[in-house]
This record gives sequence, C-alpha cells and structure tokens, in this order.
Amino acid sequence: MKITYIGHSGFAAETEKAALIFDYYTGDIPAFDPDVPLYVFVSHRHRDHFNPDIFSLRGRPGGVTYILSRDVGSCGGAEDIIRVRHGESLDAGPLHIETLKSTDEGVAFIVTLGGRTIYHAGDLNRWVWREESREYNIRMAAKYTKQMDIIRGRHFDIAFVPLDPRQEEDREGGLLEFCAACRAEHIFPMHMWDDYSVIPAFKAAHPELASGIADITHPGQTFEI
Repeated sequence: MKITYIGHSGFAAETEKAALIFDYYTGDIPAFDPDVPLYVFVSHRHRDHFNPDIFSLRGRPGGVTYILSRDVGSCGGAEDIIRVRHGESLDAGPLHIETLKSTDEGVAFIVTLGGRTIYHAGDLNRWVWREESREYNIRMAAKYTKQMDIIRGRHFDIAFVPLDPRQEEDREGGLLEFCAACRAEHIFPMHMWDDYSVIPAFKAAHPELASGIADITHPGQTFEI
C-alpha cells in the first residue's frame, strides 16, 4: 500500500484494488491508475476537511464513489454518493466501512481493504482548550474515551490521528489515548497546520511509541507500507 500525505488531514492510500482519498482540503491529489476505482471520504463539512474540488474527479475510467458524512451539504448527483452517520457499518465495492462519532462534527472512518484496516479520525480527538471551561474539557475527554472504548483492543494497519499544535501542552492527549486503546502498526499524525515539529517532539517525549510514528515533513510525501 502506498500512502501519500496530501496536506493537513488529507491522505491518499493506493493498492492494486482501489485508491482512497481522505479529507482532501488542499494540495496535489496523486495521479492514480485511472482504471482503479477511487473512493473519496469526507469526515465532515469543515473547510479544512472538505473541498468541493473533489467532485472534479468524476468521469475517470475506473469510476469514483464519494463517502460523505451526513452533515456535508448538497453536492449534486446521487448515484456516486454514499452518505453516512456515526455507528454505521457498510460495504462499498471491495471496502468495508465503519464509522465512529466525532467529538466535533461528522464521523471518523474505519476502512478495511484487502485484509488491511485503516483508521482516519477526521475531527475525532480529545479537544482540550485553555479558553474553554473545566467542565467543557471534562465532557470532551469523556466523549473521546467513549469512542475509544468502542474500538478498544482493535488492530489497525494504518491510523491517521490528530496532533494539533494549537492545543499546546494538551496536543498529545488524543493520540496517547488512541495508542493506549488500540494497536496500530503505522501512525500518521495529522491536523498539524504545517507545524511538523510536533512529530519529533512527540517521539522524543514518548520513545516507546516512536518507531510506529511516520516522519511527515512536507505535503506530497509518500510512504510504502
């Protein structure tokens, strides 16, 4: 499987059976084999996770299917769009798709393809903010733990998980709780707002997890898994 970091929370995954795009916002979409079916995932409507330019991919020989959170507005066309909400489980071509409830808006995705399972968090994270009340942050932590309990003990081959520098000293909380709940072979931090320094800082602080964390440094970077 080839993984491409497109930008922010946008990633592509490509196999011989299918190509997947998650939460495209900005950057260059990889040039996939045009005959391979393409599946485009949008976790929610926030502009840093959803760019309507994805609909320009329609018409490719291998076809394209859009899997959109129900909070995403009308996008025209119906035959190529699957709308999902949290707590669903469904099949689309060679993919098996599950969804979790975000702690912000929309969903997180779990996608199984060819025996490999991918987790894309969207905005499912332990969002702790200094400007919010203590009660708000306690509720947020509880909501996140509730979703982690649903997937506790599961194995993921690839996981895309937020590591947002705006949270300052609290930025690692969501990723650490995910690692405590699940086993992931390859973890790709995201939602970094182009501040890639948070990755080596995380690895230095948690050397026991460092080997599984991808060293993302720039958009367009590729990884062979």
